[in-house]
Amino acid sequence: MKKVLIIGYGDIGRRLALMCPQHKFIGVSRSIPQQQDNVEFIQLDWIKDSIHNLPKEQISTVVLIFKPTSSDISGYQTGFLEASHKIIDFLNHNIIFEKLIIVSSTRVYGLSNGRNITESVMPAPDDDQGKIILDFENFVLSESKVEPLILRPSGLYDEQKHWMKSYVEAFDGKKYPLRFNEANMFSRDSLALIMTNYISNQESTKIYGPLICSEKAQRYSEIFFRICPEYSFEDFFISSTAIGKSFDSQKLLDSGLMG
Repeated sequence: MKKVLIIGYGDIGRRLALMCPQHKFIGVSRSIPQQQDNVEFIQLDWIKDSIHNLPKEQISTVVLIFKPTSSDISGYQTGFLEASHKIIDFLNHNIIFEKLIIVSSTRVYGLSNGRNITESVMPAPDDDQGKIILDFENFVLSESKVEPLILRPSGLYDEQKHWMKSYVEAFDGKKYPLRFNEANMFSRDSLALIMTNYISNQESTKIYGPLICSEKAQRYSEIFFRICPEYSFEDFFISSTAIGKSFDSQKLLDSGLMG
């Protein structure tokens, strides 16, 4: 049995714990989550409150799943930079751990990074929020006593709760204009599966640094047909001919973390 500490326990953490019933989890969250047998829950706002009551014990893997406190620049600075400074300092001085996973985003890449982006490409974010996420990555890389696995997922989705389906169900007659012709996405279950395999496999300590987690870019019209086959795409969305960035996930496939 391994012991895993998740700071930012939520939907991804819940999926991870469900996939690993043999392991014990300590889930730290600002809100009260659904109870699970193998999760010890701690309700704590690690930004506003003292974190000295977090468990000071030996941990197999630490998982950091940070979110912005709001969608503006200040919210990203607080949610990623302030939080990471506080948490990494605590981890370095109080906890013995073997592995560290941090969840970042493909938002660190911009349109200037082009198509079929790989981990060897130097990120060039399009906006300040993307720059802050990249600063978060670099801070953890430079300050953590354990070299992190940095997961960079594109738009996370649940096939059963896809945003396009929700938009159709709540449709008010106003068509939604899409910015690009394609979407970059990654399944929430797949992200949890990567973490599961990384935590459970002793050899995974040899895998570190950034890992792009993205499926092949798909046309929005194709996604819509799959999840809403009974409706017409043109009745709800205004398509675009603009081509955005896309990703090459070969490093992820070669890592063996997808099973």
